[in-house]
Amino acid sequence: MIKKTIVKNWKTIFNSQVIIFIAFNILAFIYYWDKPAHQYFNRGIEEINLQSVFSLIMTYLFVIFIVIVFIYPIIYGIQILSLKVDKEIFKKNKSKNIILLVLYILAIVSVFSLLMINNSHSIKAMN
Repeated sequence: MIKKTIVKNWKTIFNSQVIIFIAFNILAFIYYWDKPAHQYFNRGIEEINLQSVFSLIMTYLFVIFIVIVFIYPIIYGIQILSLKVDKEIFKKNKSKNIILLVLYILAIVSVFSLLMINNSHSIKAMN
């Protein structure tokens, strides 16, 4: 049942995964270079401004994507195995599978860069 659903809705699944990964990577990139917002990362909102709201959103996305980083290889493997059933679809979508793998690796890098933001502020606070 899962295999048939994945094969039948492959384009929709692929497009949604691409959009989710690209959106997270772009937001993580913007947040990484937005130095004033770093002070609010992983903290409650004391004052409401654009920086603190953006930090709160990125904190929640960070938590969600930590889970995705660990679960997505299983989901990706199920997709690959499901598509191998239909050889024609699998051959057509090899490049799309590589795109998903690259976006997943970029998401891992983004998660670790967000993790390092919080650690770098802890080190500065101790000095």
